[in-house]
Amino acid sequence: MSLANATPYAALAAPFLAPDGREVVVTLVKGTFVMREPGRVVLADEQAPIRVADVPHEPVPEADPRSPGAPAESSIRYPSELSPGKRGGDLAIVGEAISSKPAPFVDMMVQVREQRAPLRVYGERIYYRSLGSIAVSPAAPFERRPILYEYAYGGTATDASVVERRNPVGRGVARSPADLEGQPAPTIEHPAHPITSASDRPEPAGYGAISTSWLPRADFAGTFDEAWQRTRLPLLPADVDLRHYNVAHPSLQVPTPFQPGDRISLFGMSERGLLVFELPPLDVTVRARRDDGRWQEGRPVIDLVLVEPGRARFEVTARLVLPKGRGKTLLREVRIDG
Repeated sequence: MSLANATPYAALAAPFLAPDGREVVVTLVKGTFVMREPGRVVLADEQAPIRVADVPHEPVPEADPRSPGAPAESSIRYPSELSPGKRGGDLAIVGEAISSKPAPFVDMMVQVREQRAPLRVYGERIYYRSLGSIAVSPAAPFERRPILYEYAYGGTATDASVVERRNPVGRGVARSPADLEGQPAPTIEHPAHPITSASDRPEPAGYGAISTSWLPRADFAGTFDEAWQRTRLPLLPADVDLRHYNVAHPSLQVPTPFQPGDRISLFGMSERGLLVFELPPLDVTVRARRDDGRWQEGRPVIDLVLVEPGRARFEVTARLVLPKGRGKTLLREVRIDG
């Protein structure tokens, strides 16, 4: 099968097994844009390629992989875009909290459509013993701090007896509160659910992509039982939910795919202050030719937006899934036209 891309965007047509076992071709078109002032969006000179695998962050300094209980993975910097679909759309952000002067915390906000997701990011703080319990210390001032799940609530106990499956690479999980004394405390939280002691167990907070092995994504993969082993292996279970392929934090998943003109606002992650932009259209048409010469046509749907506020850039990924077909219906050529 050949791919002809007549647009300025990155594109990929990749074979894939759909959840129901059908062979399909996932056609992806991605535009990379930069934000100009005030609110003007232009196509970037360099277009980011389609990613077919997750790209992890570099391990944070205190997460030494040689130490007992250290996470076996890092959080995701750039998520894979290859999937047979998803529910609604994902907004993922790769950035850092920025303050114009040293401050113990920075409040941030992301809004997409009418949906808002606040965060509060602190400087370094630790667990310490106070009046017989394990409390969280005041935060050290900072000016820039990455927004990583490694700094949010979560983690794995040193003996692996306890794992926070919503964020196994974070901070604050231990077999007992006493084990946390002197350890780094979470520095990213939802402002309505502050972390003040070792007994606090909030939902891990963040703006980045989450792994397929983390909750809630893992719960949507379906039922891995004996029936699955007999009738489905190596396919995913028959009851897999499309939400398994949603990469965004639950607070940044929108119920319907993105549309051109959707407004996204970000505060606290750029030296410019408030960043506001509207999604530009991806005016593309996908045409597919079968072995018998028949053509079919469709328009891909935008289901992923990835923003890097510090670089004033964002990526818009659209998807169209085509049956691969067999014999005379076998897919032979995919053309993407602007």
